[in-house]
Amino acid sequence: MKRIFQKSLEKRWGNTSGLIQVILGPRQVGKTTAITELMATESPDSFLYAAADLPLTPTPEFIIESWKKGRKINSQNRVLIFDEIQKIPRWSEVVKALWDEDRRNNFRLDIWILGSSAILLDKGLAESLTGRFELNFFPHWFYSECRDAFGISLEEYVRFGGYPKVYSLKNDEIRAMDYIQNGIVEPTLGRDILTLHAIEKPALLRQLFWYVSKLPAQIVSYEKILGHLQGKGNSATLAHYAELLSLAFIVIPISKFSKAAHKTKRSIPKWIIPNPALVDEKVRSEGLKNFTFENMIGGHLLNLVYGKKKYEIQYWREDNREIDFILIEYGEPVLAIEVKSGTVKKIPSSELLASVGLACPLLVVSQENVQKFMSTLSVEEVTRLLPNQG
Repeated sequence: MKRIFQKSLEKRWGNTSGLIQVILGPRQVGKTTAITELMATESPDSFLYAAADLPLTPTPEFIIESWKKGRKINSQNRVLIFDEIQKIPRWSEVVKALWDEDRRNNFRLDIWILGSSAILLDKGLAESLTGRFELNFFPHWFYSECRDAFGISLEEYVRFGGYPKVYSLKNDEIRAMDYIQNGIVEPTLGRDILTLHAIEKPALLRQLFWYVSKLPAQIVSYEKILGHLQGKGNSATLAHYAELLSLAFIVIPISKFSKAAHKTKRSIPKWIIPNPALVDEKVRSEGLKNFTFENMIGGHLLNLVYGKKKYEIQYWREDNREIDFILIEYGEPVLAIEVKSGTVKKIPSSELLASVGLACPLLVVSQENVQKFMSTLSVEEVTRLLPNQG
């Protein structure tokens, strides 16, 4: 099955508008599969695929040699694809030099770059390739994509998450959980974060991930988390490690909404796991209720806005009053989302919400409309779930 994002790639394949095409997203979401399907539509002699995700990290010479081979492709539409290029030292400098050389010589070689380490790709693109690239984002698989491809229920999505490979293993749950642990979590922590960043306390980063995976949709301070972890550290270190986990798109600490921006920045985070499969196994066995249900809603929202910088997801809380999620667009709240998983929950009045800066529509997501909500594929579709919005 093709992901919904494949359509935009197909439009850009062969029509890159003179820009390097970058496909960015977490591990095992279909980036390589998508590009492989595009390659299958072309003659094998018209493209070159160069994977840098090797046991021994390639040197910049790997890029240079691959580029030379790409230039020799005997086709009018030459395509060179680099997978996990961010692992190569100085990759962006080398790409810039070769790309600019081709532009000066009026030589066309379409370049596609795939990567799962957002922080390194962002850094390289911003430092060396400004104005030369276009981003294509692949978030985790949505429920509706998994449902249509594998015939699963929402209960199964909460259990096995948005990783396609898991559904071929779901009849052997031990094997499926082992795949999530060793095929996704460990490579993300070990190869995408720990080996590519200056991490002084790798054990602390791992502990942070595993501890937070037990706290989906809960509001917990760094200080409190630190008290449950082994080893020395401080809140600033944990906040930095949380940022790396967020850039890997496996744990997202969302901020509390406030009209005062400085209060939002210093707020206690609410921890959202954007793929249900990464929630602690015992916790997600709760199924469609409590924090697991709320986390699924929050994760869906985060996947909808992944890569769209005009949007942000926050929450609001004051004393015992809370709104689970706030959709922010260009710094302004445009939609409040309250999640009801079955427990009795009093919703703050519209007057109170307006007084704290939340004079925006409110959408309640419950067991009654969760299927519709989880079937949305854009922010616009979510807003159409509001009463009198069609």
